[in-house]
Amino acid sequence: MEIGLDYMHIRSRAEHYGLRWAGIALLLVGIGLALAGASYYGYIFWLRFGLDDYNAQWQGQVELLADAPTAADADGRAIVRELALFPTAGAERAAALGFTPTAGTAPGELTRARELGIAAVGLKIDLGELISTSELISRYATEAMSAGQIEDLANPGELGALWFLGPAGGAADSFSGLKDAPDSLAGGGEIQIIVNNGEQDYLYLATHSDVIPADDFSIPNAALHPDRATVHLAVPVPDGMYDHFLVLSGELVGVR
Repeated sequence: MEIGLDYMHIRSRAEHYGLRWAGIALLLVGIGLALAGASYYGYIFWLRFGLDDYNAQWQGQVELLADAPTAADADGRAIVRELALFPTAGAERAAALGFTPTAGTAPGELTRARELGIAAVGLKIDLGELISTSELISRYATEAMSAGQIEDLANPGELGALWFLGPAGGAADSFSGLKDAPDSLAGGGEIQIIVNNGEQDYLYLATHSDVIPADDFSIPNAALHPDRATVHLAVPVPDGMYDHFLVLSGELVGVR
């Protein structure tokens, strides 16, 4: 009888310790999951921290157009702001850099871009034969796409909006260097965007940058101001999420 009672006591103690260790294990698992969740959301916050800093403009050199529309298209989707260089400033700077000042030619007269270079952010790309379509824009946020010019819009040197899309990451045609542009603009730095169409170099001066959620981003089918020649380069941000687009915009000032 005593042996049976001893067995029951031993079993009871075993169950007690087993439940206790199981409880401790569950507690540790819960703590681990809580820490993992906190780390995940902290990482998301860290990735998105500073996105607003991508909204910058060339200090002391640009102004908002008086008739600029709100930063949305007819469907309410986000578009880039309409900022312009101060009058005559672009022509003077083009001449100083050895370019012939120009405000652009009529659409349909020139050919598409072949090369793109922005020395200030270390970007130099041979665009080859690739032409992108605006329908591909969402894929740049999720896939390894190549840099390209948006078709059916302005070509280099033409009036209207010239658009380029490029991937992030370390590829040879990466637009990742554009992430350095906002700080440079905010500090008053000049960013020269040179686009070659196989015949001539066209000089655009960067005016401003915008950051736009990928789901809300829209490339207008036509220039908001068709009497202006602008350039816009878009890259997905931030690294690791790519749910926004950084867009660097500029204005045509010269040709050579």
